[in-house]
Amino acid sequence: MAQLNNEQLLIENSQLKTALGNLNQEFKILKLKLGMVQENREHLETQLSEIKAENEELKETVENLSERLTADTPILSPRSVDDSVSEQSCDMESTRSSKKIGQEENEFYTETGPDFDSRWYKNISISKTHPDYVVLKNNSRDMHQCLDDFLFSRIVDGVATVTVAPLPLGIILPPESEFTVHAGTVGATEIPGRRCVLHRYQTFGRGKVTENIILDERGKETANHVLCVFQE
Repeated sequence: MAQLNNEQLLIENSQLKTALGNLNQEFKILKLKLGMVQENREHLETQLSEIKAENEELKETVENLSERLTADTPILSPRSVDDSVSEQSCDMESTRSSKKIGQEENEFYTETGPDFDSRWYKNISISKTHPDYVVLKNNSRDMHQCLDDFLFSRIVDGVATVTVAPLPLGIILPPESEFTVHAGTVGATEIPGRRCVLHRYQTFGRGKVTENIILDERGKETANHVLCVFQE
């Protein structure tokens, strides 16, 4: 009788050991699965964080673009062309043609910051300044450059005038040529008895002028219009 009980106990012991081994194996599998779940969770959290950051960046970009679209753009009234430059006048077709040629040229361009919202090509530089004139140069070797989009701001006795003034309309600079803006040039002063003095360069704010900028003598991007002062 005692021997029978011992055999039953041994069988139960063996069964319990087998069950324990199976439980240990299942525990290892569950632990492995739990580790995989944790790893997937961390990966998903990282992805979620990246998506949130990207969404915030996209929202900021959309807001900036909306501000640019709603920003006021200066409206310039038509101005007559001075006789001294009338021979160089161009129509809209030649302007579009010169811009098309410019697109084919290997030019340098930059995306500018908050005060330079547009992409401008770097062809025009200020080659010389003088109390009575400013010399602009077309640095391109094969592109004609129209000056219609370049502006002069005017300050008289420390007070800004009503609007910026365009250069004479229809001025086309052949490749590697220069154009001198005199103090008496139409659109440069319009103030008899005063002379134009180059004061400094200034940004165009959030305007939508494109394709043109003015560089300094070292070729550094400066602005798309020149701020001038007038004195007796």
